[in-house]
Amino acid sequence: MYFRYLNFFNSKINKSILRTPGVEFLKKNKDVEKRSKYLNFWINRCKKNSGLKFFFFDEQIKTDSFTYASSNDFKISSTMFDSLGYYGLLIIKNALPQNELFKIISYFDDLAKLENHNNWLTKPSKVIGRTDTELNTGKVDIDQFPYLKSYSDQASTRIFNKKIKPNVDMHYLKIINNSEDPIRGETYLHSDRFIPHFKMFYTPYAISENDAPFEYALQSHKINLNYIEFFKQSVFFDETDQTSRNLYNEKIKVTTEPNTLYIAFTNGLHRRSDFKSKSERCMMFFQYVERFNKLNYLFPRNNENII
Repeated sequence: MYFRYLNFFNSKINKSILRTPGVEFLKKNKDVEKRSKYLNFWINRCKKNSGLKFFFFDEQIKTDSFTYASSNDFKISSTMFDSLGYYGLLIIKNALPQNELFKIISYFDDLAKLENHNNWLTKPSKVIGRTDTELNTGKVDIDQFPYLKSYSDQASTRIFNKKIKPNVDMHYLKIINNSEDPIRGETYLHSDRFIPHFKMFYTPYAISENDAPFEYALQSHKINLNYIEFFKQSVFFDETDQTSRNLYNEKIKVTTEPNTLYIAFTNGLHRRSDFKSKSERCMMFFQYVERFNKLNYLFPRNNENII
């Protein structure tokens, strides 16, 4: 009972006081000088973390692709990490062995039917208040999925210099109208936060152009003068802000084969594209903002062994 309350308390602290800095301060403070000081403070702290410095500040040599087949040992190679650093996006096809793939499919079967046959942290439920789309969500513990956990451990250790256990949300999304209205923070190209960060995604099924694929503005994660100017001048911190177009040259929609995992730097511009037909999308989201928080940016660690 004691540990349960302690975990609850720690979760509340991480979600509020220590949560990774976002754009909330910037939205409340329109003064460019105040914004500039705030941005410079946090960005200078990030440069002291060698992992963040490599991926978000240093220049990388262009690689041939950001899409790779999984290796026999299901490891993320140095070439894959170089591609992630250059493009801000890494796609791994045929990412999981069949036993783990089938286990994940059983969870999505639960989610689509709002049933509870599996070991959920938070059982499946429908999100209330949506109009054009219907969304069922549930939370799971990544420890149930050893290969996904391995990918996550590799990525967080290489990027953050610290192994971070993510929160994992499963989404079953389908369109219920013939079209949908744009949603800020979802179907507009947007940035989650100005500070370096990433999310991992996994889908057991194919996602076509019609199925609301993830879209990413390649290289928009790089923190340079155009990037800082975007956050100093923005109103909505998305594609409707004029300076957003200076952050990238190319956008890519991540249409996938079944059993695809991808990693994206979500301080860069990204979105869920809109549905083009009556269809559905199944996606796992791995998020690190609670456990890699303000303290980790303020007091970076550079000595942890790289996986």
